[in-house]
Amino acid sequence: MTVISHYALPVLLVGWVFYRRTKRTIGFQKLSVRRMQVRLGFFAVAALLLLLLTFAHPVMLAGYAAGVAGGLVLAKYAARHFQTEHRSDGLYYRTHIWIESIVLALFLGRIAYRVIEMAAMPDPTANAVADPSAMARDPVTGGILFVIITYYFAYYLFVMRRARQTGEPA
Repeated sequence: MTVISHYALPVLLVGWVFYRRTKRTIGFQKLSVRRMQVRLGFFAVAALLLLLLTFAHPVMLAGYAAGVAGGLVLAKYAARHFQTEHRSDGLYYRTHIWIESIVLALFLGRIAYRVIEMAAMPDPTANAVADPSAMARDPVTGGILFVIITYYFAYYLFVMRRARQTGEPA
C-alpha cells in the first residue's frame, strides 16, 4: 500500500469533520432534540470506552480530568452566549463562534501534530508513535478528547433543557 493511500481515508475523514463543524459553527442551526440525544449517546459511549482504557494506563486519568475541566469551562461560557431565534419551522440556535472555533482547533491541531510527528520519523512502522495504541497512552490526546466530549455533552444538555423550557417539540 502506498503512503498516499495509507493516509487518504484519515485525511478525508478529518476534512469531512472539519467541513461539518465549520458549517455548524457559522450561523443559526435548527434545533433537533432527537439528533442531540443521539450525539449524547455517542459521546457517553466514547467516554466510557476511553475510561476503560485507564485500567491499563492510569496516567491517562490526569489528562481526562484536565479535559473534563476544560470542557466544562468552555460549555459554561458557550451557554452564557447562547442565542435562539423562533422561526416558522421551529427553534433555531447559534453557538458561540469562538468557543466552537477553539474546540475545532484543538481537535485539528492534535491530529496535525500526530501526523507531523509520524511523518518526521524515518520508519514510522518501527516506532511506537505509529502504533494506534500509543494514542491510548497519551494524556494530552486523551485530555483533548475529553475537552471535546465534555463540551458537547454539557452544551447539548443545556440546549435541550432550553428547548424544553420554550416548549419546542423533539
